[in-house]
Amino acid sequence: MSQHQPTRRTFIKLAGWTILQGAALTGTACRTQAAPAKSRAPVTLKRPLSPQAFKEHLAGPILSLPTTFHADLSVNTQAVRNMVERAMGYGVPVAALTAGNSKYACLSYEEIKEVTAAMTSAVQGRALTIAATGDWPTQQVIDYAHFAQAQGADALQIMLPKNLKTEDEQFEHFRQIADQTSLPLGLHGIYSVPLLRRLVQIESIVAMKEDTELTYYIDRMIEFGGRLEIFAGGAENRYLVGYPYGARAFYATYTGFAPDKPMMFWEAIRADDLPRAVAITKQYDYPFIRRFSHPFWHATLEYFGLAQRYMRPPFETWPEAKMPEIKAFFDEQGIRPADYST
Repeated sequence: MSQHQPTRRTFIKLAGWTILQGAALTGTACRTQAAPAKSRAPVTLKRPLSPQAFKEHLAGPILSLPTTFHADLSVNTQAVRNMVERAMGYGVPVAALTAGNSKYACLSYEEIKEVTAAMTSAVQGRALTIAATGDWPTQQVIDYAHFAQAQGADALQIMLPKNLKTEDEQFEHFRQIADQTSLPLGLHGIYSVPLLRRLVQIESIVAMKEDTELTYYIDRMIEFGGRLEIFAGGAENRYLVGYPYGARAFYATYTGFAPDKPMMFWEAIRADDLPRAVAITKQYDYPFIRRFSHPFWHATLEYFGLAQRYMRPPFETWPEAKMPEIKAFFDEQGIRPADYST
């Protein structure tokens, strides 16, 4: 893999944004020098975004924010701000919540709102922000949609409720939500083709998070990829399955702690240099995903000085005695926390 590191100006340009720049900003090789200074220049997008404008700009690596905790297991919103600031420094174009990674099952509704507000206030318009629901009743989703919109979120990802058994009930759920908010909407869950054909008739539904079987991803990209921006959850190599079919956005775990790596991957994608993109993800993201567990991820965030590793049940906190394993993993990748600043 080339040792050339793109400048932050290149990173931001590749993400599809127009940034108000002052003096030129120079990138440095992360393995040997500190990360470049952060830019606070605003994104020149007129908000609120229409559904089509949101879809147009939904491209590149997505920072999927985990909810992290203090030692007393209270929610650590400062860690949300730390991860956002790190990602924004490299031009990561999207920050998002999602029920699984954001640990909704471990949070109260008020804590979910607290994390949502922390994300949007930390981003400050420098990237797209996607708020997310859990497996909630229609009226709770509508309440949260109003809250997220008031906080400045650009879009809302809605989980398909498990208690709605018929497609008529499921369609009515989304229809009522769409009627009650002007936010662009994304889908989360497993949707049949007949249901999707009905849902895409709702103008504000413009995206879908995919994290099930790869055949599902391919099939939905072929039929609905022109209508919905379908973004892959979980791994960059998963995105490479959707890329030939037109997928543009994807989750990238390193965005929260070593964001230059997914931005290098995105640069290669934008250059249509698939061998380089594959080499980058094989070196960084793929080994991490193979080793992945939520405790491992949270311990990584502590190792990089962004959060604490503590987790609420049913998760188990990564033991202090095993922290050298985290260091050894990233030493092998040639990544040092000291090369980054928050």
